[in-house]
Amino acid sequence: MYQAIEAISKAGVIQPLEPVKFDENEHLVILRLSKAYVDEAGSSASPADWKKWSGVLKDSPNLNDDPVSTQNALRSDWD
Repeated sequence: MYQAIEAISKAGVIQPLEPVKFDENEHLVILRLSKAYVDEAGSSASPADWKKWSGVLKDSPNLNDDPVSTQNALRSDWD
């Protein structure tokens, strides 16, 4: 099972933002976000920014089929 834990690094020590209880010798995978990504994600975007994505996939060759058959095809991959 995966669990996302947000943390920051202070003086080279990783500190979770919320209390987390770890098991002894528990295997962890740490994903480090670049400073540019964090700065961009934290910037205040205007509410109208979502409109630039409207209709982007309308001409996609992957989405020309019937939506229900596309869902069924994707779900059959999980079986």
